[in-house]
Amino acid sequence: MKNRTLNKAVQNGFLLLILLLPGVLVFNRCANQGMPTGGPKDSIPPVLVETSPAFRSLDFKGKEVRITFDEYIVPDAVSEELIVSPPLSKRPNIRTKSKSLIVAFNEELKPDVTYSMDFKNSIVDNNERNPFLGLRLLFSTGSRLDTLRIAGVVKDAQTLEPKEKISVALYSNLNDTAVTHSKPDYIAKTDSRGIYLFDNVKPGKYNLFALNDANNNFLYDPGAEEFAFCDSVIVPSAEYKANPDTLVFGADSMLIAGHTVFKPDPVYLRTFTEDFFEQYIDKSIRETRYKCIFSFGEPVKDTLRIRLLNREADHWYLLEHNPEMDSLTVWLTDSLVARYDTLKLELAYTQLDSLKNKYIKLDTLHLVYAEKEKQEPRKKKKDEIPEVVQFNLASNLKSSGFNLNSPILITSPEPVKSFAFSGIRLTLAADTTRKPLGFTIKEDTTEWRTYRLDYKWEPDTEYLFEIDSAACVNIFGITSRKFKQQFTTQKEDHYGRIILNLGSVDSNLLVQLLNNSKEEKVLKTLTADKNGKVIFDFLDPEKYKIRIIFDRNRNGKWDTGNYSIRLQPERVAYLPEIIKVRSNWDKQIEWDLKPDPTFRKNLIDKEEEELRLKKLKEQQQKDKKKERESPDDSYEQQFGNPGNF
Repeated sequence: MKNRTLNKAVQNGFLLLILLLPGVLVFNRCANQGMPTGGPKDSIPPVLVETSPAFRSLDFKGKEVRITFDEYIVPDAVSEELIVSPPLSKRPNIRTKSKSLIVAFNEELKPDVTYSMDFKNSIVDNNERNPFLGLRLLFSTGSRLDTLRIAGVVKDAQTLEPKEKISVALYSNLNDTAVTHSKPDYIAKTDSRGIYLFDNVKPGKYNLFALNDANNNFLYDPGAEEFAFCDSVIVPSAEYKANPDTLVFGADSMLIAGHTVFKPDPVYLRTFTEDFFEQYIDKSIRETRYKCIFSFGEPVKDTLRIRLLNREADHWYLLEHNPEMDSLTVWLTDSLVARYDTLKLELAYTQLDSLKNKYIKLDTLHLVYAEKEKQEPRKKKKDEIPEVVQFNLASNLKSSGFNLNSPILITSPEPVKSFAFSGIRLTLAADTTRKPLGFTIKEDTTEWRTYRLDYKWEPDTEYLFEIDSAACVNIFGITSRKFKQQFTTQKEDHYGRIILNLGSVDSNLLVQLLNNSKEEKVLKTLTADKNGKVIFDFLDPEKYKIRIIFDRNRNGKWDTGNYSIRLQPERVAYLPEIIKVRSNWDKQIEWDLKPDPTFRKNLIDKEEEELRLKKLKEQQQKDKKKERESPDDSYEQQFGNPGNF
């Protein structure tokens, strides 16, 4: 410790000498007026001088812990970052005195217990906020020190990203309800890599949990907090080994100290949020005179009833819902009902009482529609034919590069009463005879008010798509305007393909193509249930990620976990490569899906990695060339040009 302090003092003295030397050399010269530039930036973290109690000390009876450094420090982040394990009932007081950090306890510490105080990187110096990294103090209030270790990593169950600042808890109480009703025996917090460590554990059996303790009560609140649990009971142990394993990293390195190997191996936890039924009306608005929107906390499929209170009416609305059934659009089909400025509705839906029993809850809503100010109508010219009110149909067409693997989607802004498909024509733009092409069209089952036209497109071909005026009629009797668009399909050699050859498949899989972004938007999902090829075709030349969901219940989506029935969330896996798709090229990949207990997500962008290595090599070559051309011990560098004397 003294050597580190001496080294820092020597470095500071050497820097001071360098700063003063130019002033001595030019003392007799005329000085240029200007502002001083200042000295070099302090990049050295504070040096630990002393701790009281000493590290790993026994029989501690004090009321506070004092940590002294070689310079003034800033404790602003300590209150938030400090983790004391076993956890304290009351927060300690944090203060500084001179160059010391003082943590004063507001309660009696438990007897015969080994405490750890993990400061993470919260202590920084006063000048440049250089952090003292990974400060962790261990001491015992008894005559012996408990030093068994448990370490591991916490990750998000759906994205496999490491979870930072997640509380990890150990319980000697093996009752299933301990995590929801009592405080843990030991507590730790994950770092930026999701790694956690307990190094003050006494022998015994423990249950292991992780939770995003939002309210800091050291208890799990089901449905309101992220949560993870270990399937098996943890029994920590230590074993002396003559030949220590040097090939360790991450959480594994925390389980080796000198020649002692701690067990169990790193424990990987996956956080999830349980489905928790909490029904309520989140939003209710009357967007137009004919359109109302409702959103709920939970799905209302087959459980919602709407009653009009203004007057008795039958068949006065049409209902649309989103795929999750928690957002509804109510279209008022009765013009007399729509005329009410205030719509009085009674909504009946399923709710749970305090004993988790279902009952029908009634809510009365008053939806007000305020008519917008009307502009003065333009004066009509004599004999002018009145303009017919019509609506516009929307489509997914674009003038060039239309996807060869995509249907034409036609969408109406309001619910459709009828659509005369005979008024739809698809022709080759170059065909002067306008011979209609055969296609199929049907109502889309995934999007409301949308129709899907399928045709086997020829690459790099120009088409003309037309819909006659009044071909579509909405529920209010308004007809559609004429639609006409000319477009060109994409060239066939524009696309690339990803061909996955899957091995070790033992369950139903959802194979998802994701865009290369932090949000990882799902672009396409294919299924597989046996070894073999899965092909993503007609792909634009972009970068992609691929994720697999092990769909154990075959419901076509990722499912969260449930602690009450000890059900872990569905497993996911990522292809360990960001794939660059090139035009007119097939990317073939072998992927063995053997279970990975570490839930690894290490996505390598080979293109960026090659570019990084290339730049590094170029820089190394430049540095070597500079050394050859400008040796440090040259006469001119040491004494300057003799002609100047």
